[in-house]
Amino acid sequence: MKYAVIGTGKTGQAIADRLPPQDIAALCNSRNPVTLDKLKNADAGIVFVPGPALASLLPLLIESRLPLVIGTTGYPWPADLDAQLRQAGTAWIIGQNFSLGLNVMRYYAQRLKQSLNALRPGALQLGLSETHHIHKLDAPSGTALYIAGALDFPADEIESVREGDAKGTHSVTYGWPHDHITLTHEALDRAAFAEGVLLACAEIAGLEPGLHRFEKLADNKIENSLKG
Repeated sequence: MKYAVIGTGKTGQAIADRLPPQDIAALCNSRNPVTLDKLKNADAGIVFVPGPALASLLPLLIESRLPLVIGTTGYPWPADLDAQLRQAGTAWIIGQNFSLGLNVMRYYAQRLKQSLNALRPGALQLGLSETHHIHKLDAPSGTALYIAGALDFPADEIESVREGDAKGTHSVTYGWPHDHITLTHEALDRAAFAEGVLLACAEIAGLEPGLHRFEKLADNKIENSLKG
């Protein structure tokens, strides 16, 4: 496949570095703006840009009809985006976090809560924390909010820490009166996100037109493996 990589920040560049040079049809950023002509030779696009940049690019990206994997977080997606993509006949995959390990952690965090509540109903106390680099604008992170939603955990009780160049750590603490369990995922480098993006790129050709979420794709793969 030929890829158009849109956005060469830390994560976007980490993804580009994992692609063979001959597989990159276009590498676009603020110095080399994306255009329809640059997207024509690509089979799929990988987009990691800030929310304001994505908002300005959205009409062009829809017009391109290019299947896209998008890692922009903290962006209010248009309510009619799925309908627009269906009309355009193309599929997009969006995700809060493309780390495969984080998605396994999120999947089992919900099931661990269910298991603990089944054994001792009403006794469980939850805690949720996340740590990211000092330049991350949203706090709590989109990933932490997604985990909180899956656990029915209050968003205003998430502990958010911003320090150094932390790639992303998320922890859920399950407290019982006499013992605790902590489930933690830590991204060691941004290659962790690149792995999930490339998995999404491999899957996107088989998807129906419309808006798809990487978290659901990951859940389906986990559940299918457990059935086997």
